[in-house]
Amino acid sequence: MQNLEEAAIRELQIELEATPEDHRARAALLDGIGVYLGKRYGRTGNLQAEAAVEATPEDHPDRAGCLNNLGCHLSRRYERTGDLKDLEAAIARSDAAVEATPEDHPDRIGRLNNLGCHLSRRYERTGDLKDLEATIALSEAAVEATQEDHPNRAAVLNNLGSMLNSRYERTGNLQDLEAAIARSEAAVEATPEDHPNRAGRLNSLGCHLNSRYERIGNLQDLEAAIGAQLASWSTSTAPILIRLAAAVSVAKMLVFNPEAKDLSRACSLLSNATHLIPLATSRSLEREDQ
Repeated sequence: MQNLEEAAIRELQIELEATPEDHRARAALLDGIGVYLGKRYGRTGNLQAEAAVEATPEDHPDRAGCLNNLGCHLSRRYERTGDLKDLEAAIARSDAAVEATPEDHPDRIGRLNNLGCHLSRRYERTGDLKDLEATIALSEAAVEATQEDHPNRAAVLNNLGSMLNSRYERTGNLQDLEAAIARSEAAVEATPEDHPNRAGRLNSLGCHLNSRYERIGNLQDLEAAIGAQLASWSTSTAPILIRLAAAVSVAKMLVFNPEAKDLSRACSLLSNATHLIPLATSRSLEREDQ
């Protein structure tokens, strides 16, 4: 995969060098380079994406897409460095991308979702409830705009569930938790059994169900939470970090809840999980990246 990305970048760069500065295709080439470089989480990708936006006229149909990609790259760099300026810039670019996207455009849903994700990260950083409220409003708008059979519906439902759960944690309003569980259940239902993102959505659902168990004490919620997390752990196609998080969550439930206490099972689960840790990062990465 890495070699294919490198080859694609080189090919696009060759085309870029042969393209005049004022040619309309230049913006698309720059954006394509930025997308590939962004996958490597490198600073160069962010700079290339910025160049793509600058090279795209205000009324160009690709400008919103370039702005959206730049917002995503900046948000990734924020996750890596913690520099709040990158997150602020990501929000600004994503907001501009949404503004430049017509209401009926098929990509508007994804751009609304991305803007909501960036705002949620700022909420996590600053605790400003306005950001959380805005995120929920954007996520609800994305869900309403998504048809039942849309491939992105599960993702936007899952994000909305997570944001509603965050508001529940902030305000204690049980209605938010109930809504979070309903949205997460719908997200899991809309995700194919073998989809790599299913594990993360099961993980989220398990966390919400466990929160309701802790609030109300219904044993069925605890059993359902353990079941969801075990299903997440057992999804072999899932990202390793998601599977590890699920294993830890189940182990905690088995250790700290008297109704489900099973220390032997918890130890066995965590022992198996430790064997996956070396797979969490590629050995080809620099040590700092690992």
